[in-house]
Amino acid sequence: MTEPLRIGIAGLGTVGASVVRVLHEKAGQLSRQCGRDIIVTAVSARDRLRVRGVDVSAMTWFDDPVALAQSGGIDRKSVV
Repeated sequence: MTEPLRIGIAGLGTVGASVVRVLHEKAGQLSRQCGRDIIVTAVSARDRLRVRGVDVSAMTWFDDPVALAQSGGIDRKSVV
C-alpha cells in the first residue's frame, strides 16, 4: 500500500465533526477501496474547548484555517 493520504479538516461543526467520525469509523473499508489509508492529521475550528463527540487530541490543532491549509502536515492535493 502507498503512503497514507493526510488530510486537514477546517471547521468542526456538524459537518466537519461528522467527516472526522466517518473517516475514523470506516477507515478499513476506505483503505481497501482507495488503496491507501486516509488519516486526519490536522484540524481547525474557532473553539478548542467545545465538545464535538470526536477525539481530535492526536491531531495538530490550528487556530487559523489558512495556516492549516499551508501546513506541511497535510497533503496539498487534499486542500479543498
